Amino acid sequence: MSENIYVGIDVSKDTFNVASCPNVLNTSLPNTPQGHNELCELLKQHPVILIVMEATGGYEKPIIAELLEAQLPAVVVNPRQVRDFARGMGQLAKTDAIDAEVLAKFAQVVQPARRPHKTTATTDLTELVNRRRQLNNLRTQESNRFAMAHHQKVRKSLEQVIKMLDRQIAQIDELISEHIKSDDNFSQKDKILRSTPGIGPQTSAMLLSQMPELGELNRQEIAALAGLAPFDRSSGKWIGKGHIWGGRSEVRSVLYMAALTARRCNPVIRPFADRLESEGKAFKVVLTACMRKLLIILNTMLRNQTVWTAKIN
Repeated sequence: MSENIYVGIDVSKDTFNVASCPNVLNTSLPNTPQGHNELCELLKQHPVILIVMEATGGYEKPIIAELLEAQLPAVVVNPRQVRDFARGMGQLAKTDAIDAEVLAKFAQVVQPARRPHKTTATTDLTELVNRRRQLNNLRTQESNRFAMAHHQKVRKSLEQVIKMLDRQIAQIDELISEHIKSDDNFSQKDKILRSTPGIGPQTSAMLLSQMPELGELNRQEIAALAGLAPFDRSSGKWIGKGHIWGGRSEVRSVLYMAALTARRCNPVIRPFADRLESEGKAFKVVLTACMRKLLIILNTMLRNQTVWTAKIN
């Protein structure tokens, strides 16, 4: 009987390295459509249980799409987890071939859970939302430069760029709105999310694109996925403070702004924050707790397919 195979793929811009546990696969292929096809044909010849890749700034996306299309069990993991795993094994050297071997061993030992792959509609929405964030960051940078500029022609140049960015952002907002309205699933979720005091169109779009699991996990899992679940820190008689760690930074950023608004206008979040403040909690602790509570409320609403009601808490 053939032994089960765990595969690690280290991806770079031009090539990717393949390794396995046990060591029956060890090769390098070009990061091109032809290379992706060769990889799929190679893997189909073996009893592959799990394929693991790191998130590498988007270079891994065509490969993961091709593997999933070929019905192969592939998953993308956080590079920090893999690096910590390598250090734990005493593997300090780092090359593409070594990284592929570490990923294969990570797949065999950790066996990370496979999550549903993003649909084409979600991927397209993610690109639109990311582009809006990029344009907004550029606008903030130019606005900061404008405040410090004194030369008339420099200020005029900055004004022109800011106006151009405003037009670009408005166009992207329209595309995001049209994309959500054209998809029944997105449209229904957007309606539910935006019924919540403190949740606007940009927050809703970000959650739809960056957290497709919203409404499908329990409260502990969704908080951990966003990086809003506190982890205990204690040893012996010493008991430290719990801290949040990891998770999706883009989701936390948008929830931070939403929690600031909900802190003022949401009839559930406002008294919750007031109670924590009356107990002497620090501002960051209060706001993080509000972010977590708001996310759990949204998760419950989507799971139950119900619009906002103050009874949800």
